[in-house]
Amino acid sequence: MTGGEPADREPLSGPDNSWLRMGDRTNLMTITGLLDFDDPVSYEAVREQLRERLLPFKRFRQRVVYENTPFRRPRWEVDEQFDIDCHLHHVALPEPRDKAEFQQFVGDLLSQPVDHDKPLWQAYLVEGAGDTGNALVMRIHHALGDGFAMLYVLLGLADDPGEINLPFGGVPSPPDHATDDGSTTPGSPSAREDENRGRDDDGPGALAALSKAPSMLVRGASAAKIGIESMTLPEEPASAVNGDLGLEKQAAWTAPIDVDRAKAVGRAFDGTINDVLLATTTGALRRYLETHDGAVDPDAEHRTAIPVNLKPLDQRDEQLGNAFGLGFLQLPVGIDSVQGRIDEISDRTGALRQGTQAWLMLTLLRTVGNLPMPFQDLALWRFRNRASSVITNVPGPTDTFHFAGTEVSDMMFWVPTSQGVGLGISIFSYDGDVRVGIASDAGLVDDPNELTAAFEEEFETIAEQVGVEAVAADD
Repeated sequence: MTGGEPADREPLSGPDNSWLRMGDRTNLMTITGLLDFDDPVSYEAVREQLRERLLPFKRFRQRVVYENTPFRRPRWEVDEQFDIDCHLHHVALPEPRDKAEFQQFVGDLLSQPVDHDKPLWQAYLVEGAGDTGNALVMRIHHALGDGFAMLYVLLGLADDPGEINLPFGGVPSPPDHATDDGSTTPGSPSAREDENRGRDDDGPGALAALSKAPSMLVRGASAAKIGIESMTLPEEPASAVNGDLGLEKQAAWTAPIDVDRAKAVGRAFDGTINDVLLATTTGALRRYLETHDGAVDPDAEHRTAIPVNLKPLDQRDEQLGNAFGLGFLQLPVGIDSVQGRIDEISDRTGALRQGTQAWLMLTLLRTVGNLPMPFQDLALWRFRNRASSVITNVPGPTDTFHFAGTEVSDMMFWVPTSQGVGLGISIFSYDGDVRVGIASDAGLVDDPNELTAAFEEEFETIAEQVGVEAVAADD
């Protein structure tokens, strides 16, 4: 927030503005998340829970207002006409109310923009989603925050966020939902905002970490090399999963895969669960390409963009925002050997985890987001069509939690894409299981269930190869 700016009006940060401007008719830049309930939750309970738990995050009561000059960033401004009933919708799936109908519903949502004249989110309580319960589907524009910010928001909706266990730490306390009078208490997100006002909070930890490197010269030379390589990536070759985008999107998701079983497979290949899931994704893409493009060249690779978080979840606050960068990963779809794929992926993700490429991308987005739109277009055109997919892999809560007194039986996400990418793959774990969500452009992948089926088949093939048996279903 700049000095003299009213408390209810603040400019978008550079990265938030960049993601706001990256959206177009074929890439709507919305993150879609799902809370599934085996026992139905009522509309009234959902409405009250969102009023008490979501609206204290001020971004959900603010809309984007544009300035009259291109040299000033748009600003967040409280919507004086805000009405939660314009954002929360109660719908029912048509008969036969099966998974296919629910996938079609989610796909239709992925094809529709949120209203930019209102706060940039929508929620749908969907009856008939599941055998006995219902589901809450939320759509949030990327300008509000990245995937970790949205995870913070969704987990903050829990009846008791303090009881949620994550593999990488706890959930920070959500904004005080007992008051809405603008007051602050020591240690609250609003108090931290007051303390840090005027500072750049778009991921400064990455810069601090870089400054503490043992050799600034070596790190600087490495960053320059990576930056040049990133800016000079060749376009992805034509394939069944890339090309011109349209307006219609599709959604699908896999059956649950036991986390412990996936870890056991990883140990058998001297790798990690992340290596196994990415190798399985690579094998699924290989199967899909073989079906639609024919034989896959042994040297073929599929370049994907991987979001890399640069601001830990426990440092998130009600400002939300985008504090991640993108790294590019070559998936060796031409390698038939599972061990060969895992070894290659392990080596390549090791470099990606260093975060230099992601930090450079965040720095670029922060910079161009503070400049007029033509400068952003000029800077980012070099990245258009440089990847064929976006893949996220986020570990979620290790146990179930409750929302409005009802147990959340499952969670899923669908990642947005940009810069001409038409395929999003979201790997997310919850309560001991992993699911993979697919969001695709209908003109490229018209039936994403082919990809989810390929993922399931590939994982079973890999598990059988090392003798890791399926886990018996609960009675």
